[in-house]
Amino acid sequence: MATRKARRYQRGSICRSQNGETWYGKYYPAPGAPQKRVQLGRTDEMDEKRARVALDDIVAALNRNPAHALGAEPVRRFVEQVFIPQKYEDGAWRENTGREAEYLFRRSILPEIGELRCRDLTAEHLRMVLRKLASTGLSYESVSKVRFAIGDMVKKMIGEQYLVFNIAAGVKTPKTARRSDRSRLRRVKLAEYLRAWTALDERERLAFDLVTFCGLRESEVYGLRNGDLFRYGAIRVERSWYRGYINPTKTDQVREVGIGSEIFDRLKLWIGALPDQSSDAWVFPSERIVSPLLPDNILRRCIYPRLEPLGLDWINVFKASSPAAVKPAA
Repeated sequence: MATRKARRYQRGSICRSQNGETWYGKYYPAPGAPQKRVQLGRTDEMDEKRARVALDDIVAALNRNPAHALGAEPVRRFVEQVFIPQKYEDGAWRENTGREAEYLFRRSILPEIGELRCRDLTAEHLRMVLRKLASTGLSYESVSKVRFAIGDMVKKMIGEQYLVFNIAAGVKTPKTARRSDRSRLRRVKLAEYLRAWTALDERERLAFDLVTFCGLRESEVYGLRNGDLFRYGAIRVERSWYRGYINPTKTDQVREVGIGSEIFDRLKLWIGALPDQSSDAWVFPSERIVSPLLPDNILRRCIYPRLEPLGLDWINVFKASSPAAVKPAA
C-alpha cells in the first residue's frame, strides 16, 4: 500500500505564501525523502490553475524516473536477477568466489530482507540482519563479511536506480559479534618445521618454502609455470590455481617476488628433472602433466600421512586461517 509520502510524491500540492503574493509547490523528491518546497511564481503572473500545471510538470518528471518503478521490486528479485548476474558478467566474481557469495546471500541476507521492496529498505533493516547474525555466535570476521556484501549490494542498487541514498554508509559490524582469539593459534617453531620439512619429499618441501619464506599463496605456488622463474633469484607471480581453475592472482596484480638463492637453485634442479621443461609447463604438474597438482589433494595424500606419525599433522602452511598457525616462530 502506498504511503502518504509516496502518494504526495506522485501528485504534490500547491499553496500561497502567507502574504498571498507567491505560489509554492510541495512534493517529495523521492519516496521517504524530506519534503521539498519550490517557488512556482507570483500571483500577478499566474493563477491557481497555472500553478498546478507548473507543479504537475515537475512531479511528472519525477514519476517518469525509473527509480520510482524499480524501487518497487523486491530485494530478492534484484539480487537474483540483477546483482548476481552482473557480478559474473563484470568479472568481479570468479566461479568459486561467486558460489560462496551466492551462498552467503541466500543463507544470511535474503531470508531477512529478501521480501522487502528496494525503496522500503532502511539502514535499520541492515543493522537488524547483522545483529541477528552476531547473536548466533558468528565470528566478528564472518559478520563483517556479510556487512561488506550488503554494502556492495546497496551500491549496485544505487547505480541501477533501485535506491536513491546509500543506506549502508553508516552501518557497522555490531560489537557483540564474537572476535576470534588469535592468541590461541598454535605457532610452528623452527624445530617443528624442520622435522616436518625433513619428513616430506622435495616437491612438498619446495611448496612449503615458497609459502613460508617467500610469501606466495598456495594457489599461486601451484599456478607457477617454468617460465615464471624469469631471472636468477626472482619469480613472476601472475596467476592462481584454485579448485581446478586458472585465474588471475587474488589481488588481480602481477608481482615479482624475490627468492633466496638456495630455494631458487632447488627449484631449477626440480624443473630440470620434469618430463616437460618448456616455459609454459607447470612447475608442479599432475600425473597428466597438462594441469597442476591440486593443493588439497597434496595435503590429504602426501603431507598429512607423513606428518601424522610425528604428531605434526596440525601443521598446515596452506591454510593460514586454520587453528594451526603457520608462521614459524624462533
